[in-house]
Amino acid sequence: MKLPYSWLAELVEGLPTPDELADVLTLRGFEVEEMTSPGAAIRDVVVAKLLETAPHPDADKLTLCKVDDGSVTHDIVCGAKNMKPGDCVALARVGTVLPGDFKIEKRKIRGQKSAGMMCSKRELGLGDDHAGILILPSDAPLGQPLIEYMGMNDVIYDLGITPNRPDVLSAVGMAREVAAACGKSLKMPDVSPIAADVDADYRPSITLEDEDLCPRYTGIVMRGIKIGPSPEWLKARLEACGVRSINAVVDATNLVLLELGQPLHAFDLKKLKGEKIVVRRAKPNEIIKTLDEAERKLSEEMLVIADAETPSAVAGVMGGFDSEVTEQSTDILIESAYFHPPSIRRTSKTLGLSSEASYRFERGVDFDMVVPAAWRCAHLIAELAGGKVAGEITVADTQNDELLEPLRERTLSLKFAYCDKLLGTPIDPTEIESIFDSLNLKKESRDAEQITVRIPTYRKDIQRQADLVEEVARCHGYNKFAPTLPLVPLKTPEPQEIDRQLIQKIKEYLNGAGLDEAVTYSFTNETFLEPFPPADVSLENDACTILNAINSSECTMRTSMVPSLLQAVKRNVSRGNTNFGLFEIARTYTPHEGHVHEKKTIAGAIVGPLIGDWRNHKTEFDFFDLKGLVDGLLQTAKLTRYRLIPGPNCLHPHRGVWVQAGKQPFGYFGELHPSLAEKDDLSGRVCVFEFELAPMSQAFRKPLALYKPFSIYPAVERDLAFLLPDGVTAQAVEKVVQKQGGALLESVALFDHYRGKQVAEGFASVAFRLTFRSPSETLKEETVDGVCRSILDELQKKLNVQLRS
Repeated sequence: MKLPYSWLAELVEGLPTPDELADVLTLRGFEVEEMTSPGAAIRDVVVAKLLETAPHPDADKLTLCKVDDGSVTHDIVCGAKNMKPGDCVALARVGTVLPGDFKIEKRKIRGQKSAGMMCSKRELGLGDDHAGILILPSDAPLGQPLIEYMGMNDVIYDLGITPNRPDVLSAVGMAREVAAACGKSLKMPDVSPIAADVDADYRPSITLEDEDLCPRYTGIVMRGIKIGPSPEWLKARLEACGVRSINAVVDATNLVLLELGQPLHAFDLKKLKGEKIVVRRAKPNEIIKTLDEAERKLSEEMLVIADAETPSAVAGVMGGFDSEVTEQSTDILIESAYFHPPSIRRTSKTLGLSSEASYRFERGVDFDMVVPAAWRCAHLIAELAGGKVAGEITVADTQNDELLEPLRERTLSLKFAYCDKLLGTPIDPTEIESIFDSLNLKKESRDAEQITVRIPTYRKDIQRQADLVEEVARCHGYNKFAPTLPLVPLKTPEPQEIDRQLIQKIKEYLNGAGLDEAVTYSFTNETFLEPFPPADVSLENDACTILNAINSSECTMRTSMVPSLLQAVKRNVSRGNTNFGLFEIARTYTPHEGHVHEKKTIAGAIVGPLIGDWRNHKTEFDFFDLKGLVDGLLQTAKLTRYRLIPGPNCLHPHRGVWVQAGKQPFGYFGELHPSLAEKDDLSGRVCVFEFELAPMSQAFRKPLALYKPFSIYPAVERDLAFLLPDGVTAQAVEKVVQKQGGALLESVALFDHYRGKQVAEGFASVAFRLTFRSPSETLKEETVDGVCRSILDELQKKLNVQLRS
């Protein structure tokens, strides 16, 4: 926000210097991002009067001039023709440096001496007009610096205002803070009501149809307006704040916005059908032509200011072109209102239309400033455009107290002990009371433990006790707090869900194997996810749907990373890159009962030979290459005990497996199903893998080996061959053997599998080598035989497995 120092000086007497005030503002929480002086480049230019002119004897286009600066008369040769004796002009004397580093020197022009220059607006940096010199009003004081006469001897602050402080988005709001910081009083502009000058019984017709979006709307009618340009002081003030001057009426509304923070709008009353105002939601597909002459389609959730038939303004954002104030306007209606901030924010964003008004409305204006701001504007228009107030002001308020309650003043208490605890140092309660009083937080009560204050309507940011503590800290001075280290109890850090060292080792392993790390979006098209595990997930679950997706075709959080990597593979292959591998470590998102489970996952995709040279003539990376890669990956995680079972449907039916550790699979790898590869225009074999990192991390954290004393006693081996009925696996047999073998069974190893003429149909012969050993004695034959009989009995009982004779 841009704000002139001179404006603050008008509202608060006895200000420190501009540089000192900049430090005060910064310490109070309002960063001064830049300080500029618009007149610095022309500080040596003065007001002068043209005494007489004469033709140049040797040049028809030049004129000889005598110019008086109040003390010295200067002979000047000038090429302009728009001046005459008696005009006041802007004079750059010898030695003056103008914008563009142009220094004025004594010189001869076509044989005539010239000591100085009368300047145009362009030469002064005040505009683009170069047709003639700048002519000043005839009462301009001779010899006065031009920047003082034009009100440019000023400093402009460019202030950074945080979103929670809409109350300081105005000159009065910032002056209120300055007054509190400097111990001064604030001078408010005249906001008193004006008695009706004409049509004493007249009241503007205003109807609130949608009170939830506009709890207060005010209208003042003024007649007999004479539209014209604004005076120079008003133009200069608006320009200093970055606002373009339009005409006296519009400039008056803009000045009040900058001064009080309340946006206003002026309608040409005669252009309002029925001379009525109706505050309502827009009708479906209703069209309005805004002041920027663009036609905009409105939706039903947008609030409009309409006349008896059509919209005349987009509420809180921009006025309508068909009801704007022009040079022909004579009767106007001044609008001042409070609009629901979220509604204005949505409308502004939807329409892609932002303005000074919407910037303030969407942050929240002061409800109690709506009426005073309207009267302030009426005072200005009466002064600038000669208008007279017609009848009485109309203040249309909602009758719903629930809507008004949050907008009214409220009380809030601060416990002194809480303030001291939060700030880490004690603050005298008397100082706290003094701070609150300077901020217009009037005391309601105070005792030894707390103080209760009344929060004005413009301080919407003060909602809880901690906000009051912030005010104390801000006004006490952040620079006065001694730096201290917080007392934090030491606590052993909890282990990360996924070991960071494991992730680093996995990346090093895969990079060394020739794969490159990829980063893809966490959201994708749900049709890409359907073929991939987990198969029992509903991709239409709201928990995994992005409401404000960047692309409407990519609005589902991914349940698998393989589809995203396949899209990257497809892009690479289409550009001629046919042998590479990609991997990614990120999160997948699985919906479950309205919630989302996030899982850290690693996935990869490989096409072509990763390493091809004269020693390796393989043209494709196949399942067995991938199996070796995955085995190394799992060994990196110290996960050595796992089983391979038939894989998911997204993989080739004979070249894909699930990897199981414990009771549930935690990943899969294999060659992509040919139909899926063809769908993505990928020819040849495409190998993929995907694993949850949690089981790998658990294995990685376990000790690699536990010490167990060696037995000094000999081992006893038994080779047992069994007949297994179809449907019984060797794994099931091994489980029974290990359980019945107990502590004496040291190892079990499958060494033979046979089907043939010597084995009955429907059976398979498998042979295991069992190794027994005792840690405390030499085993006897009868002891081992007893254990083997127990194993055989349990196998026959549970699995109908018999010893092969």
